Amino acid sequence: MSLMSRVQFEQKGTKLTAVEIVRGSRVPLIARLHRTLLALGIVISSYQVRTDASEVVERIVLERQDGGAIEAQLSDDTKAAILRLAIEG
Repeated sequence: MSLMSRVQFEQKGTKLTAVEIVRGSRVPLIARLHRTLLALGIVISSYQVRTDASEVVERIVLERQDGGAIEAQLSDDTKAAILRLAIEG
């Protein structure tokens, strides 16, 4: 079983809109990620998960709590937090 993680960020222009995380683990990352995102002022507006024998795929659509765009420093901070959790597993 591979323990590698793949993270793909989705953007509309400069705005971060979603992330897809593929991990060689059967344990979803959403619970740990949710707490981290809330601390940044980000909420999850949609969540999808697919699993098979060797990996879990999570697609998470993101929004700011205040309705604004996730861009500039907030986008960078959000990406860094997601990458850190995906790598730490």
